[in-house]
Amino acid sequence: MLYVACSGFPVPVSRYWSLFPAVEISDTELGIPGSGTVRRWLREAPEGFAFTALAPKEIAASAFSKTKENKALVEAFADFAQTLGARAVVFQAPEDFKATKATKTAVKAFVSWLPKTLGGAEGPKIVLDFPGWKPAEVLAAGGKRVIAAYDPLQDEPPKDAAFAYLRLPGPAGHRSRYDEEAVEKIIAVCQRVKQDVETAFCVFRNIDMQANGSVVLAKVGS
Repeated sequence: MLYVACSGFPVPVSRYWSLFPAVEISDTELGIPGSGTVRRWLREAPEGFAFTALAPKEIAASAFSKTKENKALVEAFADFAQTLGARAVVFQAPEDFKATKATKTAVKAFVSWLPKTLGGAEGPKIVLDFPGWKPAEVLAAGGKRVIAAYDPLQDEPPKDAAFAYLRLPGPAGHRSRYDEEAVEKIIAVCQRVKQDVETAFCVFRNIDMQANGSVVLAKVGS
């Protein structure tokens, strides 16, 4: 199963449900939505709709430190993800977070410190999106609990037949859109992933995520 999705709702939520089969909740980057919002999403979403969620940005800003503040954030985020039935939780780092000995050690310790409800057989997958790292470096630091997000136009896909997470940041950052040639390449990758991987997400997070994602969804389906 391949889910094409947007990071956040580029159109009103009530309309989004009919356009895509999944969404990466991005509100959580700034704060955990209230229980009323979660209940409304679960009530209104079509049957079979898939959710993932983006972790609070303070965690990456602290370089994934094991602090009291991060512990509270992670626990609240994990509870939210469980209630939502999220398939994955995404920890996103900025481009300047590079793969050094110190950062690799910090990420390894952070992942081992995460609640057991994350990354297990039943709970949401732990996805690390580190643009400054190669997917292999993410997997080496994160261990077996972790999925490495990757840009299909930049990275070789990790060899995982069970789960894949493709994130499309835009060819020149968030405020850019993919041209026709790039979209065709993304479609070709998604078609291969759909055949080779049990569950996969292709998440657009650029300014024209709805337009680009809709073209891919129309060609690849779910």
